[in-house]
Amino acid sequence: MIKFGPSGTDEAFAAAGYSHTVEVPSFIKENGLDIFEYSFGRGVRITKETAEKIGQAFREKEVGISVHAPYYINFAGEEPQKLRATFDYLFASLDAVKWFGGTRAVFHPGSPLKSERREAMERLLRAINLFMEEFYLNGYEDRFVCAETMGKINQLGDLDEIIEIVNVAENILPCVDFGHLNARTYGSLKSKNDYKRVLDALIDGVGEKKVKNMHVHFSKIEYGKGGEIRHLTFADQIYGPEFEPLAELLAEYRLEPWVLSESAGTQSIDAKTMKNLYFKHYDNK
Repeated sequence: MIKFGPSGTDEAFAAAGYSHTVEVPSFIKENGLDIFEYSFGRGVRITKETAEKIGQAFREKEVGISVHAPYYINFAGEEPQKLRATFDYLFASLDAVKWFGGTRAVFHPGSPLKSERREAMERLLRAINLFMEEFYLNGYEDRFVCAETMGKINQLGDLDEIIEIVNVAENILPCVDFGHLNARTYGSLKSKNDYKRVLDALIDGVGEKKVKNMHVHFSKIEYGKGGEIRHLTFADQIYGPEFEPLAELLAEYRLEPWVLSESAGTQSIDAKTMKNLYFKHYDNK
């Protein structure tokens, strides 16, 4: 089944009297949600012992967990030492998610830096291929890496680029951040047909199986000339995108993604709103 939850803890978590990650599964269940995403954005700084303790709490409450790998990963880098570091950051994230009892690690593909975009993309694809060779050689095939669509124009990770990356290997899933897509296309996601074009392009590009089980990030995002500026909440009435047209399509297509709210401080509240909107349409099918 489709699953909904917050990316990171929010204001409601603290207001409920919680403060530690081991308490997250209780909070998730109390709020009628299913999953949680733990961010290693600034680095993978957790011991196996601590992660396994957290994982036990998630298993007991039957709450799913994914992780977000460090933000500074760049598979398009030219320097061998930095590329090796990128590999290690993502492998460390995959180790940690297994300690948690999860299977999915989200990653940012990278940036062109001073290269031409296509040249950088070709370099990125070569690096992803090398990474996946190590991935299978070292026994990570029980986990998935999720390549995320990016919100800034100068980042690699538009929809077509993510499709190319996902097709490199079986254990790469798309992480479609619809807020990012909307920001980098200056507000193109408005109608049900706008979302349909995205989903149909994904199905044509990577196949129904991967799209059915994809990872989704969703939030409203302020954008400007360069794309993404900052994450907002569902209360925003200016930038969008709105979730309901996507909810209707997810129900119609019978997709079963993990859907994480990345709203600014209201993740759990907006995740529950998304779940309610989805089941309003699913129940009507």
